[in-house]
Amino acid sequence: MSIPSGVAVIAISNGSPPSIPNPVNALSAHVRQYLQTSIVNALKDPSILTIVLVGRPDGKGVFSAGADIKEFSGNSGGSVTTSEPGGIPTLNDLAHLIEGSSKPIIAALTGACLGGGMELALAAQYRVADKSLKYGLPEVKIGLIPGAGGTQRLPRLCGVRYALDVIVRGRINCSSAEGMKCGFLDGVAKNDETVVDCAMRWASWAAKLPPITLESRRLCNRSVPNDAEGMQNEDMCDFALQSCPPKRAGGESARATVEAIRASFEVSSFTDGMEVEKNVFNDLLYHSLQGRAYRHIFFAERSSSSGKRKSTNPLAKGKGTIGVIGAGTMGRGIAISFLKAGYGPVILLDVNAKGLEAGVKYIQQTLQIDAKKGRFSPSKLKAALACLKSSTDLSALANCDLVVEAVFENLGVKRDIFSKLDSIVKKEDALLLSNTSTLDVDAISSSLSPKRRQFCAGMHFFSPAHIMKLVEVVRGKDTSADTLETIRAVTKLIRKIPIVVGNCDGFVGNRMMHPYTTESTLTLVGHGGGEAGLTISDVDSAIGPKYFGMALGPFQVSDVAGNDIGYNIRREKGILRDPKTGQVGKNRLPGMRYTEIADEMVEKMGRLGQKVQKGWYNYDPKVGKGRKPLPSTEMQQLLDKYSKDSPSRGTKLEKDEIVQRVLFPLVNEGFKILEEGIASDPSDIDIIYLYGYGWPAYRGGP
Repeated sequence: MSIPSGVAVIAISNGSPPSIPNPVNALSAHVRQYLQTSIVNALKDPSILTIVLVGRPDGKGVFSAGADIKEFSGNSGGSVTTSEPGGIPTLNDLAHLIEGSSKPIIAALTGACLGGGMELALAAQYRVADKSLKYGLPEVKIGLIPGAGGTQRLPRLCGVRYALDVIVRGRINCSSAEGMKCGFLDGVAKNDETVVDCAMRWASWAAKLPPITLESRRLCNRSVPNDAEGMQNEDMCDFALQSCPPKRAGGESARATVEAIRASFEVSSFTDGMEVEKNVFNDLLYHSLQGRAYRHIFFAERSSSSGKRKSTNPLAKGKGTIGVIGAGTMGRGIAISFLKAGYGPVILLDVNAKGLEAGVKYIQQTLQIDAKKGRFSPSKLKAALACLKSSTDLSALANCDLVVEAVFENLGVKRDIFSKLDSIVKKEDALLLSNTSTLDVDAISSSLSPKRRQFCAGMHFFSPAHIMKLVEVVRGKDTSADTLETIRAVTKLIRKIPIVVGNCDGFVGNRMMHPYTTESTLTLVGHGGGEAGLTISDVDSAIGPKYFGMALGPFQVSDVAGNDIGYNIRREKGILRDPKTGQVGKNRLPGMRYTEIADEMVEKMGRLGQKVQKGWYNYDPKVGKGRKPLPSTEMQQLLDKYSKDSPSRGTKLEKDEIVQRVLFPLVNEGFKILEEGIASDPSDIDIIYLYGYGWPAYRGGP
């Protein structure tokens, strides 16, 4: 690659000090200062005719993933809209400098070109790319809007329809082919040239153009075009608002993006539109609690999934033989996750031949469906199906590098399996992991020989395991640091978020769920009953998506999971009343707040949940595919029975009081977990509840 005379190549990566790693070319203060100085010097140099802006000097890797979000916690307008002390330019300053350049600037785009990176590209007079480009404006996902001209320049370049699609949805996956189609790009590198070579061709051509052509390339001089399909721009904005979440339910930033885009064609000038964008951006940055919550989650997710050391185990590089014990719902999902990540062979094991056959069939069908939907290439599908093996004999796991046990929650059964694995698995450093959701990992590990215990831990997936992103990595007393780091690395490779937690009953997520579900039931029984009393749906509607924002209310969750699961856990804990003798379990202590309504509905009524079409609610296969909760007269009668002696019987509660009563015990348990060292950081708990239990991101976490 040769740089012709008259062309200045400015690489964003050169702006980062060697002591500060910046793999995504974040537009930090150092980088912005470097870019401003470099561009100004190039403009002053009479020998320079054109400028090429590129991510790295070799034209490979990332262009820029956008602003340095860590700066958003300061008082600088996130270094986007408000000038900083010391003459450090904002992103807006840079965009105006690029757009107003007296010499053509060609942005050569590769890899990620997101947020502020895309806004700088929009300010350039020309944009070229290679096929690696993925561009977008995802600011809405951290509770903001584009603040360096994105809401004003993109509508002028590509139209309001496209701007709404990219900005309101927070897209990050727009390709070079899409960029050519919509007009974002002017050219794409040929197969035999780099993006820098392509930019050089455009630079040579642009240098010969008259100044009036350069003036027309500045988007600030353009007006927003009419829609190609004949729809009014104002109507498209109104329609977009209808698809946004309500403002109080996490929709502040999405709705704000629409209003900023609306300003691109409603206000009298580009300058006025930029002022609207600036005011909206700053209002969200400084005053939106939802925005703070979104940014908290952004940083929490990254800190929780980043290890302090790197594993050297081949498993951490996507290589190894995987065993999954149990072909039920969890085992199937776990096997799919490993197959999709390219591990293999993956051996699914179950002593029940029919269950194993059903599990294999489900895995094959799921992978094929994913391939048809474009989530999985045909070649990867073929490889994954070839890597799937099955057996009813534990000895088939002899050569495994990692085994995940996913049988039902019975300590005796799990200990027996691990005892057998101890002698079957040949590799002494093979990871032997349990998918237990509540049981004592140390008790499971103790069935192994002492030398193997350092390689044993919990790997608690959430159901359905191939869809849910969370994995609790449970640290036993003998689990080594290397084992934890390997599990963490493997979890990332199967595209999930690992949270390392300590060993206790229920770990973090399920332990906090216990007081939550208990208080939900006690609140219902305390205030339910009669025609005017609190109902099951009252509690669910207060906690659910239309008010507080959880994906489902507590009673709906119980019905989906199966009410027998909670019943069996209470029985294992020794707090149930013996149905034959009438004796209360030994661990139900005197004075313990407890109601038997959930026990009776399972034990005497068989109301196990959706799977039997009756639980806290009724379910009709003809209504909502059997998943829509319907009121139950039988459950109302049971509630009347258990609430009859409550002094608050038959009284309604405001939604806020229901939320506080039900969630405060959960929060309090979280503090206990932190105090005991079961979780190492409050943000770990927030990520567990966001990805494992449907906590609304705009609430920030418990």
